Amino acid sequence: MRWLPGVIVFALPLLVSAIDGVWRADGAKFVEPDKPKIEVEFPGGAQLYLEPDRLKFRPQRSAFDARKIELEALVTADSPEPVKGVMFFKDKEGLWFQSIEEFTFIPGEWKKISIRLDRSGRNWHGVGHDAIFDAEAATRLFSAGISLYGTDPRKFTFECRNLALSGQREQQPLSIIDWKLPQSGEVNRRVSSRFRLAREFFNPYDPREVTVDYELKTPDGKIRRYPGFWSRDYVRTRHFTREITRPVGSGFWEIRFTPLVPGEHQLRLVVKDVRANEEIASEWRSFTATPSQLPGPIRVSTKNPCYFEYSTGEFFFPIGLNIHTNTDRRSEIGFNFGHLPDRGTYDYDDYLEACGKSGINAVEVWMAGWTFALEHDAGRSGYYGVGRYNTEAAWRLDHVIDTANRNGVLVNLIIDNHGRLSDTSDPEWRENPINSGAEYAAANGGFLKIPGDFFRYEPAIENNSRRARYIAARWGATPGIMAVELWSEVDLTSQMRERYQDGSVQKWHQKAATELRDWSQINWLVSTHVCSEFHNLLGLIQLFQQPAITHLAGDAYRNPSQHLAEHLRDYCNNMKHGKPQLITEYGGNPSGSSPEQMTGDIHCGLWGSLFARLAGTPFLWWHDFVHLNNRYDHYLAFSRFLQGIDLRSDQIDYLPSAPVTVPAPPKDQRYMAMALAKPGAAYGWVFNHGATQRYPDDANTVPEVKDLTLRLDTKLLETGNYRLRWYSTLPYAETASSVVKVEAGKPVTIAAPPFRIDLAFKLEQEKP
Repeated sequence: MRWLPGVIVFALPLLVSAIDGVWRADGAKFVEPDKPKIEVEFPGGAQLYLEPDRLKFRPQRSAFDARKIELEALVTADSPEPVKGVMFFKDKEGLWFQSIEEFTFIPGEWKKISIRLDRSGRNWHGVGHDAIFDAEAATRLFSAGISLYGTDPRKFTFECRNLALSGQREQQPLSIIDWKLPQSGEVNRRVSSRFRLAREFFNPYDPREVTVDYELKTPDGKIRRYPGFWSRDYVRTRHFTREITRPVGSGFWEIRFTPLVPGEHQLRLVVKDVRANEEIASEWRSFTATPSQLPGPIRVSTKNPCYFEYSTGEFFFPIGLNIHTNTDRRSEIGFNFGHLPDRGTYDYDDYLEACGKSGINAVEVWMAGWTFALEHDAGRSGYYGVGRYNTEAAWRLDHVIDTANRNGVLVNLIIDNHGRLSDTSDPEWRENPINSGAEYAAANGGFLKIPGDFFRYEPAIENNSRRARYIAARWGATPGIMAVELWSEVDLTSQMRERYQDGSVQKWHQKAATELRDWSQINWLVSTHVCSEFHNLLGLIQLFQQPAITHLAGDAYRNPSQHLAEHLRDYCNNMKHGKPQLITEYGGNPSGSSPEQMTGDIHCGLWGSLFARLAGTPFLWWHDFVHLNNRYDHYLAFSRFLQGIDLRSDQIDYLPSAPVTVPAPPKDQRYMAMALAKPGAAYGWVFNHGATQRYPDDANTVPEVKDLTLRLDTKLLETGNYRLRWYSTLPYAETASSVVKVEAGKPVTIAAPPFRIDLAFKLEQEKP
């Protein structure tokens, strides 16, 4: 059907008159103010609509329960020619559905029309998008109306009355439809399986209304149950620099799983209509997993609990970058980049391709309100407050995770950032949908008065659990997610110290981490994160001592006058907790630093990380500095050096202050070294203190040092011949090689070839 611009619109006065609003007219004028009667002139069209209060609009069960929407309409005109039109409705973002049926209005006759709302895929079609009408669309009915159109010149009045929802939704049987499950796949490759249910639900995201799970029987005969999720598909296009995303097709249910061992697996679906207390289960279906060379999910190492490994046994040392958002206004100002266009996921495409090519194997991605939050303020497009999840944001996050994985990059996924529970530090509390005092509180269903009560208020805890179930259902079978952090800088949330003192925040973390790990099919690594530097982390160490918290995560911001290597040395000497330790934010102080020092921090963070008791490199916050200044070469060099190194020994000597001797150092130059030793090998890094603190554009401006020697005080090296290889760090290249004789129990002294900025070495026992 052809769409012309004239539309008569009304917001839905529910059977219980739940919607109030103001009558408005476009392309026409009211006969009487605020009355649903307008004067229309063709050719063209007109709009008459009752606009509800956006601050209070929230999906209502009465709209879902209705069988149909109906009204009576009257055309008054001098001419007897009928007027044609179609009925329509839209959500608060303007997503439009229009009736397939066209109506004819005879002047002088009241006509009653109605359209069914309880038949998905029927009666309505999308305008300007390819989504198929379903119960979720009906539930989000914000305003509705009749589109009148005409090409012949004429004038008339149009009015409507008795606008209402009527009848009761036709209840469909609880049954599973069109379950698509592949018969086979590879070990460690995620499988997606979709299906529909004949019965629809008012809120398919709420496990208090409906649960859709799957049971997985592995070849060893064990059966575990995991959640499924409701979603829909989208397509993205780019209009100049802006990303545009539109829904397509019908909503669906999906399960995701990853076979971790070869052999025959059995799956079945279990669906429960909680309100009706009705449950069904499908038949068991077979899936065969064939062996593959794909690495499995990331685990805490069974050989050395301070490091990570793949479930398939390979050592994993994340080389990371923090891509918390695609554009960062603070960077734009601090580094004089200017205001960069927000290209949405297209920005992530560029970042992740560059990361993959440069040896970066892990990035941090935030589920923030400005990126991929599931639940957010109803004032934002696509969000409907508490318990209503943004499937567009979820689809975009799917795209980013899949793009990262295709480029060989894993994702450290952040669920919440501190601003959501703060009205002072990067405050976002006013946009948190649970905030009962927010501008959109009525639309959001907000219920919490004080952000500091979040960790001890049961309704907030329960709401977090429901969201966690969806997160685990959607992404908890993705080996490409390295780990999950519950919070970024949780210590900056309101009243955090009080909640730490009363123990509620520790209890909350144990519960939240346990739920995510249990619901995620690959048994996620889960942590939380604190700001500043390791002293702050030590003050909140009980958070990381919770059994379900698998590793530590903190920052390494500091006074820029301190060399990052010295900070890492102190980190190594003070942080000994028997769990993997990550630094997922750093780079100068929290406001950045000069470009020369930022480059120095990139370089030192990479090379110093091996010797600081860290489970991976620090993740630089200023990702756009790396990208726009093309500092990826530092990452590529370090990733090449890391090849062949495995730190999962149960015996390691960390030597973050290995002594160096320079008989005749260049004037005003200072040299340091960091190293570690394990049975059979030692690795280290020697560097010019000043040149690595403020990394020069031209290495030739740094004086060359000769005759530097380094002493390794370790008893872990056995007697024998060792191959000593020296490497320049930028560009990466082997510069010298020799054989060193080692006597067990005695310090080892090695001599470095001449260099200007820094060198790295590998000392490895030669095989007989």
